[in-house]
Amino acid sequence: MAISVTKASGVSEPFSEAKVRSSLKRAGAKPEIIDKVLVSLTGKLYDGITTRAIYRQVFDSLAQFQEGIHHRYSLKDAIMKLGPSGYPFEKFVARLLDHLGFTTQTQVTVQGQCIEHEIDVSALKDDQHFLIECKYHNRPGTKSRSRDALYTQARFEDVVAGYKSNSNHVNKFHQAWLVTNTKLTSNAVKYGRCKGMKLLAWRYPEKGSLEQLIEANNLHPLTCFTFLDLRDRQSLLQNDLVLCRDITTATDQRLSDLGLSSDKVKRLKAAAASLHG
Repeated sequence: MAISVTKASGVSEPFSEAKVRSSLKRAGAKPEIIDKVLVSLTGKLYDGITTRAIYRQVFDSLAQFQEGIHHRYSLKDAIMKLGPSGYPFEKFVARLLDHLGFTTQTQVTVQGQCIEHEIDVSALKDDQHFLIECKYHNRPGTKSRSRDALYTQARFEDVVAGYKSNSNHVNKFHQAWLVTNTKLTSNAVKYGRCKGMKLLAWRYPEKGSLEQLIEANNLHPLTCFTFLDLRDRQSLLQNDLVLCRDITTATDQRLSDLGLSSDKVKRLKAAAASLHG
């Protein structure tokens, strides 16, 4: 009998070994490790098991069989931990775009035709100007909806109307972006496409989605390190240590000054080296 899996949204679907295998491959697990993890998982499946329970089983097996890779496997959960406010996610998006050749600023206040707006991320590249709304969710199963796209586009149109009187922007191409750490509803995608918006989300677009950009460029958030507690994460994020790779260049003294114990500093450095050594 097929095993039924309960997703975070409450929807059930048949268990797919192919999905688990694909996620392990994206994380960089070796073929023989993938086989070991799947053998271990198969013996622990039961009808109605949640995706969260499957994730924990796979994560624990990876930690046992291939040290370092389990940090990459926790990507979706790690992005969820870029909270509780949305600002760390904005900083993360800006750092991702910086790596891709953009020049970025976060929390920029600009005058629209009607009112002032605070733009989450303003990005420039090749004389093109992108106004980016970052929609962060900290609950699994939550999707960004059409109202988020409508809100983003309305703000964008007011800002661009205000820019028309600014000679520095007359010849620039402008585009609204909606970047979210979760999936998009079909109506959000439909509206965004209709308005010429750039949409970047979990599993969207099919090529160049948020997780694909992160994995392809090895730009994992430091929240991948599950041994960091909330206080640790907030201290690091508030001091512009956003990516796992930031830990490789931070001195032990700086990390200690941020409140991490000497044992945790050593563990953090070792974990970062396993990803970027």
